[in-house]
Amino acid sequence: MFKNKKVLAINALIIAALLFGCTFLVVKDLLDSMNASNIVFWRYLVASILFFLVGGIPGKKTIKDAAPLGLFLWLGYILQTQGLVTTSTINSGVITGFYIVLTPIFSRWILKKRLVRRTLTACFLGFTGIILLSYTSGPFIVGNAITLACAASYALHIVFVQKNLKKHNIFQLMFVQSVIGFLLSIPFIETPLVLPNSEQISYIIFLGGVVNFGAFYLQLYGQRMVEASNAALILSLEAVFATLFGLIFVGEVLSLVNWVGILFTFSSIYIVITD
Repeated sequence: MFKNKKVLAINALIIAALLFGCTFLVVKDLLDSMNASNIVFWRYLVASILFFLVGGIPGKKTIKDAAPLGLFLWLGYILQTQGLVTTSTINSGVITGFYIVLTPIFSRWILKKRLVRRTLTACFLGFTGIILLSYTSGPFIVGNAITLACAASYALHIVFVQKNLKKHNIFQLMFVQSVIGFLLSIPFIETPLVLPNSEQISYIIFLGGVVNFGAFYLQLYGQRMVEASNAALILSLEAVFATLFGLIFVGEVLSLVNWVGILFTFSSIYIVITD
């Protein structure tokens, strides 16, 4: 029984990574007709409604523990979305994946976990990979730097999920997280706020319903059964999926130097999660 549950949890994490990887293409396309803040606002609104309908009203303890989750996930979303304005889906996907390397560093500070030489080596390798991945014939793309900040936000989110996950109902934890993100988005939305058109609604439903609601539930469900480092390994497939989707559906092209950067970044992720 336990083995079957663990297999189910692993499959849930793989599907979550696939959905996260799809996000880059969807957001990149939606940015043609909607600004970054409005996209984050609408996807959080959809997720908040869904989590409330399923989980109900959370208690004070859940609200307190979920507050940092909401803050850092909102920062990650807004930075990732803004970064996609000037960088490619492939760059965004791979640089976002650097959160796997940053997570052990934040775990050392917040959860008091030991930081070993292996992790420091991975951080150096990952940073080198990002520089190579971001290399173009022109100046450093601003979107790459913004996306790196997004990776740091996601790493902090993962650390606080690890800290509070087993104490609370998943749906209520995610409801508070979504409401905080929704509220933080309000001051930055483009006014007057216009309801999404029919094409935009389909994107918003996917981002808010399928990704914010579905993928994050699958991630937290999986992390209840799968040890943190193994879960991180599976979720790092997000960057792989984002790269593949960018190559197949958008026709983005990478130079040899960029491919070496991807190899370095993936190698740094592998070093950390196989420790």
